[in-house]
This record gives sequence, C-alpha cells and structure tokens, in this order.
Amino acid sequence: MKPIKLGMVGSGDISNRFFEQAAKLEQVSFVATCARHLDNAEKKAKVYGIPRWYDDYLRMMDEEELDAVVVTTPHSVHAEVVMAALERGLHVLNEKPMATAFEDCKRMVELSEANNKIFMNLPYDLNPSFMSAIPYVSEEVIGKITGAEAQLNIPGPGRDNWYYNKEISHGGAILDCMVYPISRLISMLGPAQNVMAEVNTIIPNRIVNGGKQIQSDVDDNATVILTFAGGQHAVIRTLWGTSIKQNNTLIYGRKGTIAINDGGFPLVVHSPLAPIPDAESVTWRGYSDCYAPKLLPSIDSERDIMSHFIHCLRTGEQPKPSGRLQLHVHEIMFAAYQSAESGQRCTLTTTFEPWNKLDPHIFDTKSNYI
Repeated sequence: MKPIKLGMVGSGDISNRFFEQAAKLEQVSFVATCARHLDNAEKKAKVYGIPRWYDDYLRMMDEEELDAVVVTTPHSVHAEVVMAALERGLHVLNEKPMATAFEDCKRMVELSEANNKIFMNLPYDLNPSFMSAIPYVSEEVIGKITGAEAQLNIPGPGRDNWYYNKEISHGGAILDCMVYPISRLISMLGPAQNVMAEVNTIIPNRIVNGGKQIQSDVDDNATVILTFAGGQHAVIRTLWGTSIKQNNTLIYGRKGTIAINDGGFPLVVHSPLAPIPDAESVTWRGYSDCYAPKLLPSIDSERDIMSHFIHCLRTGEQPKPSGRLQLHVHEIMFAAYQSAESGQRCTLTTTFEPWNKLDPHIFDTKSNYI
C-alpha cells in the first residue's frame, strides 16, 4: 500500500479532526502544516508530531512531496489555496464553504476535472443517521415525495473574530451553517430547479462569549425555498439567534415521513400504513405508528471524512460529496443572496449525477390520484 503524504493549510481548531482521523489510517500521514503565522503552524505540528511547518503554502506545496492538501483556512482564503494545489497536480480536501464567490467555485471544479484530480468538498453527509435513512426514501415506505424541510439554528459563533466581519468572511450564516441542511437535502433528493429566499441581519449588535459587545454586518437570519422538478418545496432555515441548537431534516411523503435527528431520535419513520420491520415502535411528536430503525454501520471507506477521502485517492473514484454536487449546493447559497436582494426567484444553472439515485416517479404527484 503506497504511503499517502498530506499537507495541512490552516491551523485553527477545525483542523484537529483531520489530523486525528488521519492518524487512524494505515500508511497515511501529514508531513507539513502551514499557517499565516509560522508559530501557529509550528504549534500545531508539534501537537500532532508533524516534522515540518511553513507560513507560505506555495512553498510548502513546491518543497514537499505531497499527494494532497487539506484546506481549513478562513472561508475567503479557500479559493486561492485550492487553485494553487490543483494547478500543481495535488488532490484536495476542502472545508466548507467551497469558496466565497460562485465563479471561484466553478473554476475550482473545472480545474479539478481538467487535471483529473480528486476534489472533495465538505459538508460530509455520510453519517449513520443519513445513510440509514436513504432506503426509506421510497414509494413503498413514504409514498410520493410532497415536500421537505431542514434547518441548522444556533446561538451564533461565540468567537469575536472574522465570522462577524463581512469584509473578511464575505458571508455569514448561509455560507457557514446553511450549507449543511442544503447539502443534506440535495444529497438525498437530487438537484433542485430554483431558489427563493429572505436573508437579513437580525442582530447587528451582539454579545458573544465572555460578554464582549461587538458589531456584526453579516447575514444571521435566512430562509430559503427550493423547488424540485415535481414542484415540491423544501424549506431551509438557518438562524444565528436561538437559545437551543436545531439540526434536523424531514422528508414528507404522501403516506409517511422521514425525520433525521429530530425529537431525540437519530432516525424515525412515520409509517401509518405499514410497520417498519426490525425497528423499534416509538412515539414521535405525539404520533404513534412511528418507528426508529437500527442505524446501519458505517463501511470502512465512509467511516469518517478522511477515510472516504483517502479511499478516493487510492481508488481514483470521485467522492460522494463530489465537486459537481457541492457546486450545485453552493449555487443555491449564492442564489439565496441574489434572490433576497432582488426579490425574485432564481433559476439554477448547475446539476450533477446523484450518487443516491431515486426513482424519478417518486416526484410525480400529478399523474394519478394519490
């Protein structure tokens, strides 16, 4: 098995999970770190036993014999680092969001395809709850799909840094948080057709961790309506202003409902017409005829982010969260900003080949009585 050598660009807390996940994989190692400030790169390298560190990612890419880089910089820096890596023939694992401008997202995907490189972008949706839900998205279980909703609501980032500065972040809650529920719905249901949205800043004067008062000019309140091919609507919500965290997904069918991470259940299926075999009978939101299926175990190549990325590097397969899938997700986010500004519906121009292919008839609610 050929050793895989990785470089890390970015030294924030988010980088830790990639170091920790890679350490569990055979013949995989980070050989260098890079950060804007050399001492930060050195500190991170010493924590994880990495031999070299840099404050210039171009130098790191040129001097080290790397197979791939992992990019965990602030959002606005993603594009330049990813492009530099792809231009040098390196594979890339990129944190969310892909970039802070849609044109940059397109260029990154096109360059990865032109150079035949693995380009994996987060979010990573292949967790046990999500993967276990997929078999139930069928006419046999929930009937025709009639709609969906998903949300990620939090109090807001507690740190007083670039998150609340539009000049640096180029976006707030949509790019940082709404990317997750959009990605889940698109990965499960396939491409959408158009977007309508309302987006604003509801808390411009914030108190963050430690009681510090700051001013925010980024979006922190966003609601998006996606329309799918059959006319179904998906309502997606993100709010940096709640006292609790909500991070759930619901798929509505004519005769059943699938809920992920809702009401204390990792997965629950409301199926009043037929029981779900080998599932626990539960009450959900006051409804009986609900079932909590056993979660499927993760396969080795999808156990976590790094296991999937390394699997793709070794096999040459593009990841399930592919460049084209995440390009569609990101067009939705940038279209949400455009729709909110213009007050108009935005038609989406991108599409992708879903790895999770649904029977197209599940969206046909008009041909027969249902």
